[in-house]
Amino acid sequence: MIISSVEKLIDGKLPGQVQFNVTIREACKRMCELNVGALVVFDQQQLVGILSERDIIRRCLGVDLPVDETAVAMVMTKTPITIDAGSSLANALEVMQTGGFHHLPVTKDGQLIGLLELDDIPEEYHLLLEQFKELRAR
Repeated sequence: MIISSVEKLIDGKLPGQVQFNVTIREACKRMCELNVGALVVFDQQQLVGILSERDIIRRCLGVDLPVDETAVAMVMTKTPITIDAGSSLANALEVMQTGGFHHLPVTKDGQLIGLLELDDIPEEYHLLLEQFKELRAR
């Protein structure tokens, strides 16, 4: 299967979102409602972060912060790197691997249109990127 761009892969799948000042418990409930592992975080209309299950475990539960009192802003990954919707999957995968990201906000004309998850990218692209890296290293 050939997918020409990140936009084709996310195809109108809007990301779950939350405001930066809600509690971790509220954000967790939102994740459960949407059955997602991450939310994009906004301050008004501005993208300011990503909150993932990993963030919650490592930066909240793992250090005993109270989920009913801790704001998402305290735990989220701040100022996330984004990728343009027209970018190739290979480019997105490389950005994610290099940065150690499992989630990558997708923008078009400066507006958030989706959230690419590492698991969304077909396995063939992972294998092709590894082969390309090996060839480049020779």
